Amino acid sequence: MLRWLAIALVVCGTAACDPGDRADAVDSGAPDVASLPPVDASTEVSPPDAPPTPGTKLGAELEGAGVRFRVWTPNATGATVGGEFAPVKMSAVGDGVFDAFVAEAHVGSRYQFVLETPAGTLTRTDPYCRALLSDGCHVVDPRAYAWKTTTFKRPSREASIVYELHLGSFAVETGAPNGTFASAQKKLAELADLGVNVVELMPVHQFGSDATHWGYNPQLWHTTKAGLGTPDELRAFVDEAHRLGIAVWIDLVVNHTDGSKSAPLHCFDGCLDGSYGTYFFPPGTYAKTPWGPRPDYTKPRVAELLLSSVEQWLTEYRGDGFRWDSVSNIRAIDGAGTTPGGRELLVAANARTHELGALSVAEDLKGLDAITAGGGFGFDAQWDGFGYVVNEVLDPASDDGRDVGRIIETLTGSYAGDTFARLLFTENHDTVGNGGARMPNKIDSANPESFAARRRSMLGAVLLMTTPGVPMLFMGQEWLATGTFASTPTPLAPPTAAGSKIRTFYKDMMHLRRNLGGGASGLLDPNVEVFHRNDAAKVVAYRRYGASGEDVLVVVNMRNKAYTQYDIGVASAGPWRIRLNTESKAYGDGFLDGQTGSVTATAGSKDGKPFVLPLRLGAYAAMVLTK
Repeated sequence: MLRWLAIALVVCGTAACDPGDRADAVDSGAPDVASLPPVDASTEVSPPDAPPTPGTKLGAELEGAGVRFRVWTPNATGATVGGEFAPVKMSAVGDGVFDAFVAEAHVGSRYQFVLETPAGTLTRTDPYCRALLSDGCHVVDPRAYAWKTTTFKRPSREASIVYELHLGSFAVETGAPNGTFASAQKKLAELADLGVNVVELMPVHQFGSDATHWGYNPQLWHTTKAGLGTPDELRAFVDEAHRLGIAVWIDLVVNHTDGSKSAPLHCFDGCLDGSYGTYFFPPGTYAKTPWGPRPDYTKPRVAELLLSSVEQWLTEYRGDGFRWDSVSNIRAIDGAGTTPGGRELLVAANARTHELGALSVAEDLKGLDAITAGGGFGFDAQWDGFGYVVNEVLDPASDDGRDVGRIIETLTGSYAGDTFARLLFTENHDTVGNGGARMPNKIDSANPESFAARRRSMLGAVLLMTTPGVPMLFMGQEWLATGTFASTPTPLAPPTAAGSKIRTFYKDMMHLRRNLGGGASGLLDPNVEVFHRNDAAKVVAYRRYGASGEDVLVVVNMRNKAYTQYDIGVASAGPWRIRLNTESKAYGDGFLDGQTGSVTATAGSKDGKPFVLPLRLGAYAAMVLTK
């Protein structure tokens, strides 16, 4: 029996359970992905007349020359499995599980369950289906894919730069209805060149609408969305990403499911009591979310279904981590009170994720230390309000209204003292979608490629990459993509001439953030000191530092005013190397050639420091310097 599943089932085995209170430059220490334990396809299974123990695999498992089928359907009085083979009567083996061995079934066989229930005879898709194609669910061999990359090392949390990617619109080939794993795979080299070392895929498990949509209406958790490609095409995507040094995170949505009556789990074995059926909370407080019914986490077999999908993405697909959607609706009801079984589910899932050397990030947005702090829910990082503050300060037209104090607050944030427990962004699918817009559009809706739109959005990117935390881009942000992200997104347009130059800036900034050129390890350290604040000039300067001993200075000018000399204080004399200056012709037409090379600090007194560093600081410009 899987130990981590056993923990979940013992802690919260009934509906009455009490959930309690609410790489590159750095060695991650994580295991080589190729060394992860293989998928358990042992032929040693319980005989049909023995009750299955918790943790026994349900679904379709290869066994000898045939296939063992198991389904949990507690309200059924009988069950049959059939498809591309003669129907086989299944045996009730206890705990609501029906079992059958089918010698005629094999890899590729299409199958379905037919259930005899008080609601009548129901034909159902396997909740554990691993390959749902256009004609139904098929048996797969999860170990058949021949992995090519065997030496990939996952980047540490501190060294990660995340790229949120919507497969349906990221790379759409001519004549295709939407993007796929295969089409996105062809673009991975461009992301590696940019400096991305983590790709976060928006939902790829089976969801209710077509593949052009966002995917936050899940139906099944063990199969890929057919419109995006086959399971092996996702494996090939991960394989190529690993070859290029890129980890792959999966956006996991278990806080709700698709509420349509055609969804596979809806009234799975009947719902005569007015509920959504066996897999969901009964009518009452916990039954619904704003987006669809909530799985009943208190039922051991439901928890097992969800937890086993975590195991699958990390082993069968060699995924490297997760972004958990709307955690506030798993642990609670949008952050209020508690949802029974939710805490136990999250703790068990995160424990197993860590056992397999992967990372786990929460979209919770309630600001709770417990999401990431020790003794809490076990996440490595959580989405943070950083981007909302940065947009609040940088988007408005008036320079006079920019609140330097708000920027300092978000620069110095943490959860329980852990600065890297924050996942930071200035754009994501929610801020660009749901009636939102890209940051350049917010700055200048009439001309999102204007000087102000380009330069202030670049300031946002500098803050994003130099604030302690895990930075995340939304696809296209690196080349000044504009507009909104609709519920049915249009294909991501290629960069304009202006966008291509902005991409050069992002590449330089991201390589610096990862310390690929050396000398800037302070950006991988946890500490930040804000030592210069000028509310009138709208300038802030801060130091990133820590055990590496390689300090990094960042100066940000949020006013449309240039200075031939702007002094800041520093702790040591001598030359300081300018590693990046956003005022560069390489980054945009109409930009000036800003100060480059090095600048020498001389004796003096400024900002409580014994030396003064005179800078030539451009309008709406930022500079990054190292010793």
